[in-house]
Amino acid sequence: MIKLKVKELMEKQNISRYRLQQLTKWNYKRINAYYFNKVISINVKELDVLCDIFECELSDLIERKKS
Repeated sequence: MIKLKVKELMEKQNISRYRLQQLTKWNYKRINAYYFNKVISINVKELDVLCDIFECELSDLIERKKS
């Protein structure tokens, strides 16, 4: 299982979902999918954008949990 740590990074950097929507220009449904870790498919460009916003590495954004 893959866990996205978007919510944790947002809280750590005090970024609201509204602010993330402004920075990414994504629709709110997509922001919520990342925030609540409900993303079904991931676009590499989106991961790159998130890494730029959070100033982090991909490994800081994604965690693989063993079932």
